[in-house]
Amino acid sequence: MFIRLVGLFQVLDTAGMDYTPRGAKARALLAMLCRTEDHCRPRRWLESRLWSDRGQEQASGSLRQALSELRKALGPLADHLQSDRDCVRLVRFETDLGRDPEAARLALAGGREFMEGIDILDPAFGVWLAEERQRVVLDLGQAARSVGRPFRLRLAALPEGTETGVARDLAGAIARLAAEYLLRDGPEGFGSAGEPLPEGLDLHVEGAWSGDRAHLKLRLVAQSDQKTIWSQRLIASRTPGEDGRATTSSLIFETTEAPIM
Repeated sequence: MFIRLVGLFQVLDTAGMDYTPRGAKARALLAMLCRTEDHCRPRRWLESRLWSDRGQEQASGSLRQALSELRKALGPLADHLQSDRDCVRLVRFETDLGRDPEAARLALAGGREFMEGIDILDPAFGVWLAEERQRVVLDLGQAARSVGRPFRLRLAALPEGTETGVARDLAGAIARLAAEYLLRDGPEGFGSAGEPLPEGLDLHVEGAWSGDRAHLKLRLVAQSDQKTIWSQRLIASRTPGEDGRATTSSLIFETTEAPIM
């Protein structure tokens, strides 16, 4: 059984069949068990989060009814939900947070929410949901640091007149240089300063043709604050082919990095 917690709540079997319960409190019950370390909660605890405005007898009856409706919705997956007179537990399942935390993190970054659209008016549930959303963000942040943070590199305009071959070789060389520089100190930082790796980078290319050479200045600029974090100059020169015509470029790198302004 698979349960999606970030974005649209879903319960799927191994074949991808949907067994998502319709009721908000039934979904909340599953989510609470998913987010508990041993996936087991006392009945009184669940009642106090979902029916906190009711007396104990009425809350107990509401929980029994919710569990009955949940088992009916789960159908062949109902054996994953177990209960006795004291506790309710969930067994043999996985969630998106456990299966692919990076995809869940990207979903959150894209504006999705943990338990999105679950509208339950009980104030005790509201407190749990707010705390859990914060915990999910923190947990996914830790997971992202453990696997390395992704970054984007955007190529700005090349000098006018740049041919396809020159652009292709230039892009390849830039990618190698950027990877070597950004990753030489590992995913936690770059450069001697050990600063955090920006999530978004622009590659600025400035220069002009002089004869059969392009004199270029490259700058990596953080999208967040437009700070130049790396700069280097290079020359792209045309290489004559067998017929004497200039073809694919060769790149000649200067020995020193340009000073960061």
